[in-house]
Amino acid sequence: MENNDLKKIYDNPLYIRYIDNPSNELILEAVRRNGLAIRYVKNPSKEIKEVAIKNNPLAVEYIDDIDEDNSILAVKLLWNSLKYIKNTSDKVKLEAVKAKGWAIQFIENPTEEMQLNAVNKDYDSIKYIKNPSEEVQLAAIRKYWAAIKFINNPSLEARKEAIKGNEEAINYINFDLDELKILVGENIKVVKYVYDSIDVDFVVNVAIEKVKEEEIDEKYIKDFLELEILEMDKINFIREYGSKKAKMLLVDYKLSR
Repeated sequence: MENNDLKKIYDNPLYIRYIDNPSNELILEAVRRNGLAIRYVKNPSKEIKEVAIKNNPLAVEYIDDIDEDNSILAVKLLWNSLKYIKNTSDKVKLEAVKAKGWAIQFIENPTEEMQLNAVNKDYDSIKYIKNPSEEVQLAAIRKYWAAIKFINNPSLEARKEAIKGNEEAINYINFDLDELKILVGENIKVVKYVYDSIDVDFVVNVAIEKVKEEEIDEKYIKDFLELEILEMDKINFIREYGSKKAKMLLVDYKLSR
């Protein structure tokens, strides 16, 4: 009879549901061939759970009493199996977001450690995080500047970080004039996107304060000089208002042309 049942299991693993008191061998063969067959197994052992999950991680949906090791196995194999795991531990949740940041959507009140692991794995997983801390915002944006698109009410530091990553970020940021001064000070190329809505003197005043800085970086000077939309004598501007370092960077720029 056992051999007959085994043949039927080979043909259709879900046949296990029709066998009264199946042997461990029959159960293992069924879940090895189709992990979802575990739904018809009463009180499966840890080994049977593992075999079923290895075949199909979504088998966790039919495992009521699942151990931590098998939960971790499931989320590592298929991140969204987390959705079906009952009573998950923090360790399981952390492993899930390490496998795929989007798994954060299935975690209620995730810890900051979980949030940081999620955005470091997938920057856009921040869209599933309510009220992320500034540290989490910055981690996502440093991964990719466009993460700013998914953040409601990003902090000023987060907005600055996004602007440093790409001036196009200004299109996804709310700001007042005081904040815009700071953002233009981070990346002069922002002016390309706001030029029609601000006064030229506004940009000039920001540029004056910026080129005065003793620690101004080479990129800012280069971007300022190459900003075509800002029509002015930029070389004489730096000569008149620039710090010693700004003037040195100007010379280096001219020599490199």
